[in-house]
Amino acid sequence: MLRGIPYPQNELSTIIPFVPHNLNEHILSNPTLLMFTYPISIGYVDVILPENATQWLIRLLNLVTSIVNHNEDLNQVEVTETEYHQLLEILDDLIHSVGEDENHPLTETMTLVGELIKTYEDRNFPKLTEDVIVETSSSCSDVATHQTRQTDASFVNVLYVIGCLLSKEGKSDEAISAFDLAISINPDNAIIHTSRGEAKSGLNDFIGAKVDLHKALKLTEKQAENEFSFVIKERLKEFDIVEAASEYFTDSKFAELSVIRECRIRIGTLHSRVDLVLCDAEGNYITIVECKLIPSSDHSESSQEPLKSYLCATDALYGIFASSINPDSWVFYKNLRHNRFQQITRTDFEEQVLANL
Repeated sequence: MLRGIPYPQNELSTIIPFVPHNLNEHILSNPTLLMFTYPISIGYVDVILPENATQWLIRLLNLVTSIVNHNEDLNQVEVTETEYHQLLEILDDLIHSVGEDENHPLTETMTLVGELIKTYEDRNFPKLTEDVIVETSSSCSDVATHQTRQTDASFVNVLYVIGCLLSKEGKSDEAISAFDLAISINPDNAIIHTSRGEAKSGLNDFIGAKVDLHKALKLTEKQAENEFSFVIKERLKEFDIVEAASEYFTDSKFAELSVIRECRIRIGTLHSRVDLVLCDAEGNYITIVECKLIPSSDHSESSQEPLKSYLCATDALYGIFASSINPDSWVFYKNLRHNRFQQITRTDFEEQVLANL
């Protein structure tokens, strides 16, 4: 049973993990942003899913996939008896977890599940649905209207949310499956192409990630979504920086070290992904690389604070802040511990790293 997905009660949103991270209220107006990120609202709040909830999401994905695969017309959905009973279990879990919170990321999922249950009961138990009030039917009435809303868009939105939540928990393969199915229903949804690209980057598939982001870019340009187009272009530039950093560490001088891309780390109760980690033969973190575009007018160090947080959390010896594909423009840090850092030159970095091998 799903034991609940904790999240702040007084926020406009819960999670927007795999839209490019610079897609936020500082760049886009709220109406535009809401359009891009629907059904998940603006902002970012870290949501920690317990393991049983992650497995529950995968079970939900498998059920939705089964229903979509045997229905050519998603506006006239039919579910099997087995799927019906599975939906009843899912609905009970959703009611327990979501309740009446309209801002919960699984609210639309609960609505769709309720509608699918009601449709099955209307077709198979017409007398029951008309004359008999039972607890399950009452629950369905609370989350579904008599007018069918089982549209393609509902399934796309539900799959998108499932994919985002799974991606956040590091289940990139399953998330990509959710995004794949959503795109098969609506291939013109740019935000889902972007989200799938981000999930692929989590599997170090940067070629596939770029393909998805370029597809999303073409869609946004065709649909005249200029602000979103700008964000995607910036994200593609960041991918170029990540590839440049990876190429930098292929130099023979670093042959005894290994590179991990899209490495997941924990900072307290928060889970984050860093672009690159350089490790020694024992798996110790030697260097963390943060690849991020910053405006040319921004000369503050605030953009480098996440890198310093990663260094504190992992006790890595060195950090690199890369804001372009040119290594000569990167900022190199030595971790002095206790939240103290010393900026060093590229030459000093290379000499010190090699001296520690």
